[in-house]
Amino acid sequence: MDRSSLYLMFVAKLLGESVGEEFLDLSGCDISSLKASVLRKDYDEVTRSLLGKALDEFYKNYGFEAKNEPDHLITMLAFMAHLAGDYSGESLKIQHRFLNVHLIPLVRYAESVCPGLRTMREILEEDLKVVSTLLHAR
Repeated sequence: MDRSSLYLMFVAKLLGESVGEEFLDLSGCDISSLKASVLRKDYDEVTRSLLGKALDEFYKNYGFEAKNEPDHLITMLAFMAHLAGDYSGESLKIQHRFLNVHLIPLVRYAESVCPGLRTMREILEEDLKVVSTLLHAR
């Protein structure tokens, strides 16, 4: 499976679609609450309130238009799917930063309200290692 498909599979699963073998247990999870502005307790309240706008601008800079809330986990995963097919040095740097600064920390906090996301976090951490390896190979 290519990296873009991996991210799209996560999006589909969070949207409630069947993606074959069930590897994420999302039972009891309120998917609508999986937003950085709600869950990222490492940011103060003012910063959390500005995350959506900042992320939306970030997405636009890289040719991605958020169809839903920019700080929602589904949108962030869709953005990574958008980037993951591009292996240029610039794209890999953006992917590395986004995974490290935004996506993985959000999933880590989201695990407190949806423990089944642990598997997703572990896969994202492995993907970060892949991106790091690709960056260092340049």
